[in-house]
Amino acid sequence: MSERKSPLPTVDIIIEIERPDGKTGIVLIERKNPPPGWALPGGFVDYGESLEQAAAREAREETSLEVELVRQLHTYSDPNRDPRMHTISTVFLARAAGQPRAEDDAKNIGIFTREEINFPLVFDHGQILEDYFQWKEAGEEVFLYTRQKKAENPFINGEEKEQPLVELTRVWSLAEAEVIKNFLEAEGITCLLKGQIVHSLYPFTMDGLGETIVLVLEKDLDKAQRLLKEYSTSRD
Repeated sequence: MSERKSPLPTVDIIIEIERPDGKTGIVLIERKNPPPGWALPGGFVDYGESLEQAAAREAREETSLEVELVRQLHTYSDPNRDPRMHTISTVFLARAAGQPRAEDDAKNIGIFTREEINFPLVFDHGQILEDYFQWKEAGEEVFLYTRQKKAENPFINGEEKEQPLVELTRVWSLAEAEVIKNFLEAEGITCLLKGQIVHSLYPFTMDGLGETIVLVLEKDLDKAQRLLKEYSTSRD
């Protein structure tokens, strides 16, 4: 019997920091190891480590910065996002102060404004930053499926391009959210998973409690609610 393979969990960190010139930018590293190029700080989650702990550790190891994690932004799970292997990355927004230094597998480091990031990034980090900047412009509204997704995702397809996204349900486990997502997509409803750290109910710690929001197109909400009820009943 062949050995079962599972995706590997990773984290990426968007670190907002003020430069000496007074402008706020994003910390990017130039990688020492393949694939070469500029990227967000990040890496693999160690066994026994929470996503939040991994994000803080990777930021420290690659940039020398002690970061304050603000929230989860989104989880990216395209099997082709990493040319080396199948990874699932949870992206965190963080803040820091001071001057970053290239450490660990970073051979160079810089703080870049949006206008200055006019060069390609490795993995799907260009898409991640595009989503982040759109999120910043829109506040809490969701604008996560853009250029890369238009050719492959029904959220943006012809006349449905501007269809709004609405919340279907929230779960405390990313694994459970992925199961719900796969169940609904098997019924023809495409879902978006959006992760965040909950501050309003729980004080933030490095073991901060996170939830995953399952979003669907507004026009699919009624059908998705019926299917979700059937899904929940079948698991009782």
